[in-house]
Amino acid sequence: MTAPAYSLEALRRLRAQRQQPQASAGFEPQTIPWREWFAAEGIEIDPAAAKVTAKQDDSANVYTAVCRDAAVWLVRQGSRWVMFAGSRRPQCRRRDFASPSLEHAKRTAEAWYGPAPDGWRAEGPQRKTRRRTEVVEAEPDGL
Repeated sequence: MTAPAYSLEALRRLRAQRQQPQASAGFEPQTIPWREWFAAEGIEIDPAAAKVTAKQDDSANVYTAVCRDAAVWLVRQGSRWVMFAGSRRPQCRRRDFASPSLEHAKRTAEAWYGPAPDGWRAEGPQRKTRRRTEVVEAEPDGL
C-alpha cells in the first residue's frame, strides 16, 4: 500500500526536493529584456547568396519528395509555394500553408512529414527558359 499524498512525510520529501540545487533539474535560460535583445543595427544581406537563392527558387514550378511514407509536392502558384500531401488532387492541398520561399516550404514539409531521404526533385516546366525549335528541311525528292 502506498503512503497518502497529503502526509507529513510527503511534505518533508517535497521540501527536501526543493532545497536541492536546480542544476539537477536542468538549466533554464534566463530571460533577456526586450531592449537588450532588440537589434539596434540593420541586418545585412549578402548579395551573392541572395542571387543563388533566387536562382534556386526560379528553377522549376514543382518540387516533389517522398517524406517517410507520404509523397509531398510543392507547387508554385503565383508568388507562393503551396503544399500537396499524398496526391496532387485539389482536395489534398494543405489549406493551412503557403510560403513565399521554397527553402521554407521544404523545411516545413520535412518537419511535418519527416525527412526526405532521396532529396527534392524538380518537376514541371522550367521557368524563364525558351523552348528550342529546330528547322528540319525536307529532301528535294520528297518523302
